[in-house]
Amino acid sequence: MEGGSTAALLDRVDAVKASRAYDFPYDNGLDAGSTVICTDGKHPARAESWPAAVDRRDREAPYFGRSWGWIDSQCANQTWTVRDKNAYTGPFTKRTADPFLIVGNYWDPATSYQGAVSSDRLAPNARLLSSNNWGHTAYGSGVCATTAIDTYLLTGRAPKDGTTCTDAAQPFTEPLPSSPAAATKAATGKQRPPVVSPRPISILG
Repeated sequence: MEGGSTAALLDRVDAVKASRAYDFPYDNGLDAGSTVICTDGKHPARAESWPAAVDRRDREAPYFGRSWGWIDSQCANQTWTVRDKNAYTGPFTKRTADPFLIVGNYWDPATSYQGAVSSDRLAPNARLLSSNNWGHTAYGSGVCATTAIDTYLLTGRAPKDGTTCTDAAQPFTEPLPSSPAAATKAATGKQRPPVVSPRPISILG
């Protein structure tokens, strides 16, 4: 600011905007995802071991194994050196002070439902919540799962072990709405809850 005026700063912003053909917020998805995947997981030391590992994954899960296999290629221990000193590495068979919730949906291409079931069997006081939704994670896919997860996070009350939510929209089974307005008007129990915040507006206006 010069003399209490923002005019000079706004002129600089306008010049930056005019010098490029886009203006959108920075997407930190890769940064955030890498932080979780690399820091929480156990990974090989050297990056050159990934091609063979990805081949094994693809044999175990055709079509998905290869694409998901490369998602953590930046996590080689000799490359990603950040460590979480508070990371819990087990055992996973101990009884916790309070029940904890494990959520698994039947058709998750990234974290399989079988993994949720086996994790539930390991822990003495885990509660398994199942959902019939498609895609990665159950939260936001239907009112039942979203409400159960919200209740657990806000109050600590977990649903009964073995609870199954069946209200998620199923692909190719219902006609598409004719317009966004029609979709809003026809909201039912299968309507996705509004859990995703709107895309932020660029600070460059």
